[in-house]
Amino acid sequence: MKRREFLKGAAALGACAVSAQDHSPTGREDLDAIQREIDEVTPAQFVAYNKAALPLSVYTPLEGDPGLAALRRLDAAFLKVEREVRETPVSAGGVPAVWYVYNMGIVVKTAERLFSVDLNHRFAERLAPSLDFALITHNHLDHYTQRFYDAMDRAHKTVVSNFACNYGAYFAKRGGGYTHGGKTFRFGDVEVKTSASDHNGYLIDFTLAFEISIGGFRIYHTGDSANLEKLNPADAPDLWIVHPRCGVKVAEGVRKFHPKKTVIAHLNELGHGKNRWRWTFADGLHAVAAVEQAGDAAVIPVWGEKIGISG
Repeated sequence: MKRREFLKGAAALGACAVSAQDHSPTGREDLDAIQREIDEVTPAQFVAYNKAALPLSVYTPLEGDPGLAALRRLDAAFLKVEREVRETPVSAGGVPAVWYVYNMGIVVKTAERLFSVDLNHRFAERLAPSLDFALITHNHLDHYTQRFYDAMDRAHKTVVSNFACNYGAYFAKRGGGYTHGGKTFRFGDVEVKTSASDHNGYLIDFTLAFEISIGGFRIYHTGDSANLEKLNPADAPDLWIVHPRCGVKVAEGVRKFHPKKTVIAHLNELGHGKNRWRWTFADGLHAVAAVEQAGDAAVIPVWGEKIGISG
């Protein structure tokens, strides 16, 4: 990662904290310290945290536990996104505003619409009244929460997925298998084209890829896709959001898609144990290096960061 991009990401992580005085990272040493905070969180602790949408200050089972600092950081990141979504204007014909929430979750604001992809956070349902629609790549609970899905359904908001029937547009499970994508949805100034890809060698066509067009700006969110051959966007994306350790070789994808910027996501997924599918910032940096060796730009967003989309 270019030094200026690394510092930008580190500073944004500090901004997601409870206060600037408590956390104001300025370099790699601070990011390593944040990684150590994250490493203290156990999967069991994360499951307990995820079940209750209570302020951590009154969530007594976690008080004093190792990992509390990282969970506070994750809560503060969501609250930051929630606030900035309200306060950020997007002009007609302008580029969208894109925030990274957690894992592979993003919230996107255009001049006409507000939507999410793979939104996963214990507070996620708080955004349901404001969202126009939501996209979910696949049926794994690190890519959505049931509370969020139910809140969208109660609000009669469309959820596009390949595993559940929703109030609005949806992909229904058919004959024990999943639909194969290939559909297009339009929501105001947003067009969403879907395609299916394999999650691994036995979950075939299990995950959807979303090619999202907002005017001339394109976001390609490939979820936990493992099969590069099945990923074929019609146009070069401005942002490609990718899981770098699911099977797709990121540098090969860059050479195939020619994205303007590759966003390395799915790092520090707290439902997995340390050294067991919980990819770290260091793993992300390896992916960034591979992209840069292929001649393109890559960034690692951090919880709550508004992703830069120029350059």
